[in-house]
Amino acid sequence: MQLPNYSITQLPLEKPMKQQITCLTILLLILITGARLTRAADAVVGNGDPASCTEAAFDTALTTASSGGGIITFNCGPAVTTITLSSTKFLTLGNVTVNGNGRIILDANNNDRHFFAGPGITFRLQNITLRQGNSLVNGGAVEASGAEVILENVQFLDNTSSVAGGAIYCYDGSLTIANSLFQNNTADTAGAIFNDGCDVTITGATFASNQATGGLGRGGAVENSTLGSLTVQHSRFSGNSALDGGGLYVAAGATAVLHSTTFSQNSGGYGGGIENSGAITITHSLLTANDASGSGGGLWNIGGTAVVQQTSFIDNFAYEGGGISTYGASLTMHDVNLLNNVANLVGGGATDGGGLYHAGGTVFITNATISGNVAMNNGGGIFQASDDNLTLTNVTLTNNTAAGLGGAFYHYGRYAILSNVTLGDNIAGIAGNAIYEDSPQTPQNPGVVQTVNSVIIGSAVNCDGGLFLSLGHNISQGSCASFSDATDQDNYVGDLLLGSPAFNGGAFSMQTILPLPGSPLIDAGDAGFCQATDQRSAARVGICDVGAVEYGAVAFRLYLPVVVR
Repeated sequence: MQLPNYSITQLPLEKPMKQQITCLTILLLILITGARLTRAADAVVGNGDPASCTEAAFDTALTTASSGGGIITFNCGPAVTTITLSSTKFLTLGNVTVNGNGRIILDANNNDRHFFAGPGITFRLQNITLRQGNSLVNGGAVEASGAEVILENVQFLDNTSSVAGGAIYCYDGSLTIANSLFQNNTADTAGAIFNDGCDVTITGATFASNQATGGLGRGGAVENSTLGSLTVQHSRFSGNSALDGGGLYVAAGATAVLHSTTFSQNSGGYGGGIENSGAITITHSLLTANDASGSGGGLWNIGGTAVVQQTSFIDNFAYEGGGISTYGASLTMHDVNLLNNVANLVGGGATDGGGLYHAGGTVFITNATISGNVAMNNGGGIFQASDDNLTLTNVTLTNNTAAGLGGAFYHYGRYAILSNVTLGDNIAGIAGNAIYEDSPQTPQNPGVVQTVNSVIIGSAVNCDGGLFLSLGHNISQGSCASFSDATDQDNYVGDLLLGSPAFNGGAFSMQTILPLPGSPLIDAGDAGFCQATDQRSAARVGICDVGAVEYGAVAFRLYLPVVVR
């Protein structure tokens, strides 16, 4: 049966109400669909010919898109097309998306910055390259003030700012970056990004060879200034440079969270990789081969708060604190490697703290391996010159070297507490292969190193200098006169029956020294000072062992310190 072929205007009025409502619904859907298909705010630059993709055409598209939250795309042919810009594009009305589809380069030819995004708008850049932007003030490529800026698969290349933010300056808004590249950008301060009070989230980005070139330049790649909030994950900072914070600078009052991120071959006067004066949390990350001519090859923590977990500092270099320097600051580390870092002055000089330099503020280190570090003066592993406390718990210090005093640990301060620490085969050129205590003894500053449940491997004079206080249950193969408690074993004769440094499992990849069957360390500790778990986060068994690692404890899972992107 053939159905009647009615037009909309021919629908009989006498039909039931249900049919009339159905037809009105169809009419409404047609009107809505038509409106969507003809959204006037979308714009296309070009007609398929690269010559049609001009700045004028792009300006027209921006005007169209800004009027109604549109999307700008490009029809410039199959090859990569460069559009040269002569002036900044101001975005102050509506929300705009610019999608280059991976084939568009916007080249400002050092004439001006590319974009200014004003208050209240959302500006999204996708699959595009911004090159050779230049600003006499802030933001070489993009300046955003009170805007929401979203960057996806964007490359910022060779942009310059005479003040702050070689690529981006963000003020009082938000900035979200995914899978993007910042390379060869420069500014007086903040080579790539200056965060001035924005909420910034960066995922899967690479910052390479950016520079803060000013005499007070901070943040070779990123400067997170006062009140700025920064989250970085699965990213890489490589070959960036600045006076303060070769890769990243975090100012007082700012916060930063870094996860699964690598800092390599960055350089600075202070903080080759990172300088922190705010509050920073670093997890599952790697800082390697960074260098500072002053303090803190990997991290310089000055007046700030730093929490570091499941992170490795390897092969960093500085005048003092090859791996980390902390001054008047709080530093808490858990599951950390400090490996093969060097404190040395180029051309020679007496420098301290191969792994860690501590000069004020509290330091708590649990579950860590500090190994292979070198100081050309004192404190191959750790140098402490502070009136504040240093606490080491479940820590292995091995094969550290100081040309002067304290192969593993040099102490010139107030209190240092070593609990369940393993010290092995450390070397000092003058005295104190394991520990050298050099503090002045005053009522205000008693200057004492306290040890409990700890072991020193090696037959030389291991403890030297001033005041040591044994809390008992310590063992030393060589001489450590401070081990005088009735439960201590000084100048232990015989084989300690310990394994070589190895990866013995655990929640984080660290080399540890495991007691072998029959070792005198087994069940020789004081439970009153033992933690519930050992360095590997494995539960201690029965009467706890001396040293960082528990014999017979089951350590599950083995993770690498960082997944390098």
